[in-house]
Amino acid sequence: MKGRRGAAALIVASAFAPWPVLAQQVEAGGGAEQRDIAELDAIVVTAQKRSERLQDVPIAIETLGEAALAAGPVTDITAIQMVSPAVSGSGNSSAQPLIAVRGIVSNDFSIGADPALGIYVDDVYTGRSAGAVQELVDIDRVEIVKGPQGTLFGRNTTAGAISIYTNRPDLGGFSGSAVTSIGDFDAVRASTTVNLPLDDQTAVRASMVYDRHDGFFENAVGGRRLDKADHLAGRAALRFQSGALDVILTGEYERDRDDGLVAKSIAYRIPGDEGFAKAKPPVSINAPIRNHRDLYGGNLRLEAPLGSLDFTSISAVRGYRVRYLEDTDATPLTQVHFGSREWQDAQSQEFRLASPYQAFRWTTGASIYHERIAADSRTIYDEDGICTGLARSPTPTDCDSLLRALPSPDPSAASLFDALFAAGVVTDPYTGETGQIEANRARGEYLSFGVYGDFTLELTPTFSLTGGLRYSRDRKSVNVSSLPTANLVTLVNGGNLYLRSGHQQASKTWDQWQPRVVLAWKPSESLSAYASYTRGYKSGGFNVLQPGDPPFGPERVSQIEAGLKGSLFERRLRYDLAAFQWRYNDLQVQVFEGGLPIVRNAGRARGRGLESSLTFTADSRIDLTLAAAFLDATYTRFRLGESLDYTGNRLPLAPKASGRVGVAVHDLPGLDGLSLQADYVYRSLQYFSPDNGVLRQPAHSLLSARIAYQIPRSGLEIVLSGENLTNSRYATTGQVIDAVNVAVLRLGEPRRIAVGARLQW
Repeated sequence: MKGRRGAAALIVASAFAPWPVLAQQVEAGGGAEQRDIAELDAIVVTAQKRSERLQDVPIAIETLGEAALAAGPVTDITAIQMVSPAVSGSGNSSAQPLIAVRGIVSNDFSIGADPALGIYVDDVYTGRSAGAVQELVDIDRVEIVKGPQGTLFGRNTTAGAISIYTNRPDLGGFSGSAVTSIGDFDAVRASTTVNLPLDDQTAVRASMVYDRHDGFFENAVGGRRLDKADHLAGRAALRFQSGALDVILTGEYERDRDDGLVAKSIAYRIPGDEGFAKAKPPVSINAPIRNHRDLYGGNLRLEAPLGSLDFTSISAVRGYRVRYLEDTDATPLTQVHFGSREWQDAQSQEFRLASPYQAFRWTTGASIYHERIAADSRTIYDEDGICTGLARSPTPTDCDSLLRALPSPDPSAASLFDALFAAGVVTDPYTGETGQIEANRARGEYLSFGVYGDFTLELTPTFSLTGGLRYSRDRKSVNVSSLPTANLVTLVNGGNLYLRSGHQQASKTWDQWQPRVVLAWKPSESLSAYASYTRGYKSGGFNVLQPGDPPFGPERVSQIEAGLKGSLFERRLRYDLAAFQWRYNDLQVQVFEGGLPIVRNAGRARGRGLESSLTFTADSRIDLTLAAAFLDATYTRFRLGESLDYTGNRLPLAPKASGRVGVAVHDLPGLDGLSLQADYVYRSLQYFSPDNGVLRQPAHSLLSARIAYQIPRSGLEIVLSGENLTNSRYATTGQVIDAVNVAVLRLGEPRRIAVGARLQW
């Protein structure tokens, strides 16, 4: 412990910067120049692959700026749900993040499937969920683009895209910052950034962050508290700039040593826990849990003029190594414990060409992505634990008792036990076998490429037409093997319980055209409106945990959207409004058939909603932000066999109503340098499984606040902050394996208080 704190202390200090706000809000904190209303017009995004004012982009976007991300609640992308009503999900594990945008999410983390949300770092696609979550340090901005973005971003962006842009080395001079904070649960977060020009054409920039905390949740089985985290990450960049030529070489690494997912069973009663079916501690974990991950990345970005055109080349390598263990059933029994060792090595290349910004402007590009990926997975269970689940008992039930209570298929035997005993399968009495293992070995090689073009034509001084088209092609090859397991459970079940035995070597190719059309109207600098049609596509894949199962097909989503962005009262009041409707075909959903996790194409789904945000700057001292999202997302056709019909059910992680209220006050008379901020976030009832059953989170809210004092003429700021101040007990996701009566909720973080400081030079 002392060693860890010593390491953190070496990364000198700074505090929580102002908390993230929606794109249209002025970021609180710092000098008065940061709150200048005119700066709202200077927010620049690159969601259309060129730099444009946020106000002019005909897409629903939220942006978190550098000051908001320097340190604070949003320390990685999974925490974006705390500030964006359109985003929901779980950040309980960096290896298995579950992030939904407008109700669209992927819940399969096996190497045979792809995520629905595209996550990019400096325009480099991260590829898999296990490699997407990383510490946000020295970040210029994060852009959250909502809805399918197939044309501009490519495959696997059916939910949208999150683009993270790091700060580039600055040739202008030496600068840096240092940040530290300490808090509840022995939390320590510290980071430092240094920018160093080498000459008038070359500069280097390096950053490092250390972030740790002890476990949040009491374990009823005994031992340490669970849900600890321990992260160390760093990045270095070298930049060469000569005239219009700009070359940046970046390398990054992150080391995580966390607990695996911590969940609470709502099917099994923990002794002494009266509210066992609710999302609150204690939990009951009787196995090691682990989420150990090493993540690396490197990219070379080249920007250069090509005549009157702008040429960009982005070459990248990324990969990770993960060792993961979880107590899936979250009981003192061993009903199902899952573990895997997974690695990925990926390479990508993108070329982009853009015309000058003029009445007719266009962008075209081509990209290729290649990855090798592997996973060795296993499940462990005790037969008596399985028998407890089969009996649907909230307390332990051994196999001997269950077999004697079940009728025999043989009329000459009084019970199933007697029939099995006569066949020599069981002893009398029967003691269930422990430590039963089912194992799976999967290897994959995937190759994807795409080409696209996008143009904007100004039809009149106020109307413009945008059109685009991308062609994507994906080829996947897998080699999977699982051995049969022999015990009483597999005999009665007719085969392996969780990981089907067999061998599969297969390849398949999918392709898709992804268009977009946008009509925009901008009658003045303070008002713009648009209407758009976009299409997204996620490639098909393989159920690698169930070799021999047919591949599942790609999913496709089409969306129409209309939006309005504007300002009033000399830009003191800023607003945006977006209405949308999307339709899914062949939605990919992971379900459990028996105990087997299998992805099926769900048929069809429909979502429609309304999103709005409003920022009011009363004067130079008070900012108010209101944001809301309303969503109706349901399955319009979803049948599994003859018995299961989820048609009409709501999609998981799709609350009907979400909202946020943020208030910031700074530089009050006689209190120069003091700033206050409070954020209130609300979400209505949401389900965590397609059956809309017991896995649900009732409506809940979270309250956070901060107080900061900027010491005059020093560059030093002191901050006291708190998250979940009402100590709300809530769940972020859940999982159910109905065949063995496993139902768990994953718990949200409790109240956390922290104090820290930030120094800039």
